[in-house]
Parts: sequence; structure tokens; C-alpha cells
Amino acid sequence: MNGEVNVRKIKVRIIRETLEGSPWRTSFAVRVDLGAGLTRREQAILYNAARRCEVHQLLTGEVRLEYELMGAQPLARPPAE
Repeated sequence: MNGEVNVRKIKVRIIRETLEGSPWRTSFAVRVDLGAGLTRREQAILYNAARRCEVHQLLTGEVRLEYELMGAQPLARPPAE
């Protein structure tokens, strides 16, 4: 095999569920339909490629967001109680 897979159909459905709590939890169910005509090996290659994509890696690891407002006056802090 030359590393190429001739794909005639790819259909992906993503179902997202977010549960409130501490911390919030979000889960994604990804359903991949590759259609007919591929060998089991070709299906495995494409399925595993999808599972190793950069978006998957970002969403499965720990995610931290850091925000900084650039070029503006500092935001006023609420008075201490």
C-alpha cells in the first residue's frame, strides 16, 4: 500500500453534552461513517488518524485558558467586603 486511501464517503456526527457542576464537564461522542468499499485496514488507518488529530489531542488533555487584555486601562476591581 502506498499510504493513500481512496475514500468515496466520509460522514461525521458529533454529539456534545455539557454537565454543569464543579468543574463543568463536556463530552463529545464522535460517530464516523466511512461508507462501503474500504478494507478493515483502511478503515483502521482513517479511524486512528481521526483519533490522533490535533483537535482530539487538545480536547483530551488538560486545557488551561489564560486571558490578558492588551492595550487598555486596567479593569477596576470590585471593592473588598
